[in-house]
Amino acid sequence: MTIDDAEYNELKEKVTAYLSSLEGKGVDTTVNIAKGIGVKRKECSKILNRMEMDGLVQPAGVMAGVAGYKLKE
Repeated sequence: MTIDDAEYNELKEKVTAYLSSLEGKGVDTTVNIAKGIGVKRKECSKILNRMEMDGLVQPAGVMAGVAGYKLKE
């Protein structure tokens, strides 16, 4: 499954809004981010990986064996 630029930009905005709305450190797991923006976990992982390459998010520790992400400062 490939994500085109228009879809990436739309989902990138949703991820950014979701992570911005979190309390505390603003960290959440891929599974929770996917649920929060209404996409499958695999698709969310691809979005997060691309956002990480673009310097928008960064990995933020591991909770219960699951990687978390947060917006880059």
